[in-house]
Amino acid sequence: MRLLEEIVNLLSDKGGSLTDALLKTKVLMHRIGHKELAGWVNDELNGYPKDRSVPDYRVIPIRLHGDVSNIAWRHPATQLPTAHLDKKMREKFRIEKIRQSVQVLEQLSKGTDSLMRPIQPEFYALLAKGGIEPSFHIERAWVQFEPTQILHVLIEVRSRLLDFALNLQGELGDVTDDKMKEAAKGIDAPGMFTSAVFGDNATFVFGNENTTTITNTVSKGDLTALTKAFKATGVSEAEIAELEAAVGDDDPNAVAETKQFGPKVKAWMGKMSQKAIGGAWRVGIAAGGKLLADALGSYYGIK
Repeated sequence: MRLLEEIVNLLSDKGGSLTDALLKTKVLMHRIGHKELAGWVNDELNGYPKDRSVPDYRVIPIRLHGDVSNIAWRHPATQLPTAHLDKKMREKFRIEKIRQSVQVLEQLSKGTDSLMRPIQPEFYALLAKGGIEPSFHIERAWVQFEPTQILHVLIEVRSRLLDFALNLQGELGDVTDDKMKEAAKGIDAPGMFTSAVFGDNATFVFGNENTTTITNTVSKGDLTALTKAFKATGVSEAEIAELEAAVGDDDPNAVAETKQFGPKVKAWMGKMSQKAIGGAWRVGIAAGGKLLADALGSYYGIK
């Protein structure tokens, strides 16, 4: 059986191993001459590191629970309020970023009991103050989510990868594995992959020092799309925060008038360029430079 057909069969069968399909997809990327597309596959296989953003489908809502008591009463496993917390802390206890590998998620999704992550005791006072009646204290706290939510993440991965495999199969036609690389030369495989896996409105860069493909662009003034463009290429949360601060500090009117980026944004671009040159940014030098110019130029409307 041909490799692409094997992948489609695994993905279209609900009992087919998603891990096996991803491993075979990694081989497929090399065979069609686009090994740079394997970054997402590797993240799904190995799990997402803490300094890398997870895709939207891996962000799930969670519930905060705890055991609370006072001298007279005890309420075990009660849901705790979060509305009194600031935005950052509220998100910490209401949103979970699922970073585990697909293989781990497949095991977690098979359970029937709720999944829990304990909250460190140093947060108990913060959660209690303004959240529960003052005579009560929190004995234990945790966030809780369901195996069905993990299953939904896996379905998203399976569905997106299947869309890409089917589209690629439709474009390549009935071609043998040894002829696949030649047949794929006339196909926009990176564009197909981006559209299927990340959606039509995503901006994503693939490539190395010699080749780059960018699908879609950032719209003028859309800071969310701008940061998403860089997150997709492995830029850390701290560096994204630095970019947001730089954009906020520079005068947009001066940028529009001079058609030049402001000093803070230029400094950030210089830092990222050095990371690309040194290999610390997962895109190549040329790809990183093009993303910096195109994404930021689109944001300011000076592209």
